[in-house]
Order: sequence, then structure tokens, then C-alpha cells
Amino acid sequence: MKGRVLHICSDTNIGGAGRYVLTLLTQPRLTEQFDVAVACPEGDLAAALRRAGVPVYLFPGADRSFSWQALRSLTGLMRRWRPQIAHTHGSLAGRVAAALAGARIVYTKHGLAAAEERAVQLREPNGLLKRASVALLADRIVAVSEAVKAALIASGAAPERIRVIPGGVDPALYAAVPPPPAGVVGALGRLEREKGFDVLLDALALLPGQVRLVLGGAGFERDALASQAAALGLQDRVRMTGFVPDVPAFLGEVGIFVLPSRSEGLGLVLLEAMAAGRPVVASRVGGIPEVVVDEETGLLVPPEDPRALAAALERLLADSALARRLGEAGRERVKAFFSARRMAEQTAALYEELIAS
Repeated sequence: MKGRVLHICSDTNIGGAGRYVLTLLTQPRLTEQFDVAVACPEGDLAAALRRAGVPVYLFPGADRSFSWQALRSLTGLMRRWRPQIAHTHGSLAGRVAAALAGARIVYTKHGLAAAEERAVQLREPNGLLKRASVALLADRIVAVSEAVKAALIASGAAPERIRVIPGGVDPALYAAVPPPPAGVVGALGRLEREKGFDVLLDALALLPGQVRLVLGGAGFERDALASQAAALGLQDRVRMTGFVPDVPAFLGEVGIFVLPSRSEGLGLVLLEAMAAGRPVVASRVGGIPEVVVDEETGLLVPPEDPRALAAALERLLADSALARRLGEAGRERVKAFFSARRMAEQTAALYEELIAS
């Protein structure tokens, strides 16, 4: 009999966590061994999961880690569906419901739990409960990078409960991406301060006028970024696409990919860009150096440094041979260490360990 695993995600959009779930639950290595389903609110993620053939159960409380409505709904679902494992992605309500139902709990931490984030959480409603739940409401914690593991331990999580399983992508999905066009820089992610897109705009202003930027994603900083671009005289050089449903198609429009984050757990979008053979430039923060090997599969720069970012981009724009070499090396690194198959195998082994214990 197959083991039964319920993934619980409070996101409605398809960000890093959503793409992680979508990728993981469409891998044969996992679906052949386990019955899997996802509980999440209605939204883009639920629709994408349905299209992929993944069973979806809806609960209220969109984009909120905890709500009493969500807890009641998930508690009822646990009693009906009876999963052996509840694999949660930021959902505190899901972890509480799983504990009440007696399921084993896996909690994946996708972002970097920085010290300043912990200090803020102490002042938020349910902040203490959120911190305690990391230590108490998880049989195993999946960290997407060694950097996230270190931050979890600093937050009080028991090291023996943590497993590092990096996110992965399916290289075959990016094999048909066309050769990179010249002079086009691309960036993709939530339009929030954490991603550092304001730094990227400052860097673009230092580059020659023919260099263009395609910025994909939605978020609270969209208007501020548009205003910044206008103030810098970049309105004709920046195209903001909004939410990107097709990442391979987006990557086909750009020649160099950049992620100027101030904080990053892993940088799943970097794996996608590397799988498409794009040279990448990224901030040396969090788990990014575990993905990008400086001068071998991409270029790393200090965060908050527009001049360093502009210099790295200008170097790749001027040296097509270097850009091509980094892009190909990045593609091979993804195949070797960050494939979706590898992620699924490691996750299946974790489920087996929990069910057997």
C-alpha cells in the first residue's frame, strides 16, 4: 500500500514555494511510491496543480500562515483524508492541524530566516507561536540550502531534525529555450525589497543606453520600481511583464539573468536560468553561493552595490565567450546537483524514514 502525503501551502500565487511543490509532485519517483495531494487556497497555484493532475483540496486563509478558519478546515481534511505525512510549506495552521491528527510533520523552509526577521516576528501577532512551531511542530525540517539550515539552528531548531534538500528543476523543460539574445538583461521574482530590484535599476542606469531590462513578477513594489525607472530616465529601457506563467518562454527573451537579492534561501529562479544555459549574475547572500560558483557558473557581487552589479553585467555583455562558457557550465551544474529527479529521490527517502520510524 502506498504511503499518503498531504502537502499544505497557504500561497495562492506560484512563487518559489509553489514551483517547488509543482515540480516535486509531478516527479514519477515520488508519485509512483506515494499518494500525494495538496491543500491550498484557491488561486493560481491551485489551478496549476489541477492542470498537472495533482489532487487539490481547498481551505480558506489565502496567503496567511495561520487563521482559525484554515485550522478548522485543515483539521477536518486531516480526519477525512488521513495522511501519514503532512508536508507543510510555511503553513502554521497546517502544522497544528497535522499535530492534532497525529500525522508526521515535514516543514520545508524556503526562505532565509535571518536574525532581523526573527526580531520582527517577535513583535507580530502569533510571532512567538511561529518561532515555537519551528522547534516543536515538525518531525523533520527540510532546509533548501546549508545557509537556511544554519539560520534554522540559530532560531532554535534541533540540528538532528533538519535535512538539506535543495530545490530542483527538470532540465528537459529548458532544453528548447533558444540561444540568448544580445543586450537584454532579465530578472524575475516577487517585486519586493528583499529581491533588490531597485539596486538593479540603479545598476542599469550605469550601463550603455542600448542595454535593456525585462523584469518579470508581481508584488507590492511594482509602482515604486516603475517610478524609480522613470526618475532614472529608464522608462524606454525597462519592460515590466507582471506575473510570468511560463518561465522557459521568459528566459528565451533574455541573454543574461540577474538576481540582486538582499536575502535569499536558495534562489530557485537561478536554477531555472542556469538550466536554460543563461549566464547569471547574483548577490553573494544566503544560499546563492551554493548554487552559483563564482567565475565558473556565474558571477557573484556584493548586495546593495549597483556599481559592482553594473560592472559584472558589463563584463558579460562585452565578452560573449565568457557568457557562453558560464551559461554552459551552469546548465551542467543543474543537471548534476539540482535536478528535480534528485530532489524527488531525497524527499522520498525522507518520507520512507518517517513512515518507518
